[in-house]
Amino acid sequence: MARRKNSREFDSPDEQEVFHAKESWIPVVLGALPILLVGIVACVIAWRFFDKMQIGLIILGVSVVVALVTRIPRIIANLDTDVVVTDRRLYARTGIIDIKDQVCDLSNISDVTVDPSVCGRIFDYADVRIQTYAGESDFVLRGIAHAYEMRSAISTGADSLRTPQQPPRPRGMR
Repeated sequence: MARRKNSREFDSPDEQEVFHAKESWIPVVLGALPILLVGIVACVIAWRFFDKMQIGLIILGVSVVVALVTRIPRIIANLDTDVVVTDRRLYARTGIIDIKDQVCDLSNISDVTVDPSVCGRIFDYADVRIQTYAGESDFVLRGIAHAYEMRSAISTGADSLRTPQQPPRPRGMR
């Protein structure tokens, strides 16, 4: 099975962990900023222009509650997103209530695409798309911290597992 919280269980007893990734907290926090900014602006407007400091503080409090409530699903997802790259496989576990375990042999991975946003480039996180040769087990990991390092670990492991191709035979030889 995939790696558990405090133990290391893999499909093969001699598998070694190469890279461990978690979802970055930056997108979770950045998602709450617009709501908080609207609350701060409304608080300042109510206080300065209408001389109603209590109403401004109520508006600010409501915006903080709304920001927290709208971010709860991302916070929960962030707490239990766990991606482990071993020398043979990729294990991904997401969710607390709706747990999704995905396992993929590194030799079956055809492409790893790292798609950072502008903030992702600044804070070193990105969405990672993993495509397999079979096509049916493709998956996307959202907001992964150190995504380029993860891609490198996957590529290195996949290259080492694939059998080297035979050199082409010269023409005329059978």
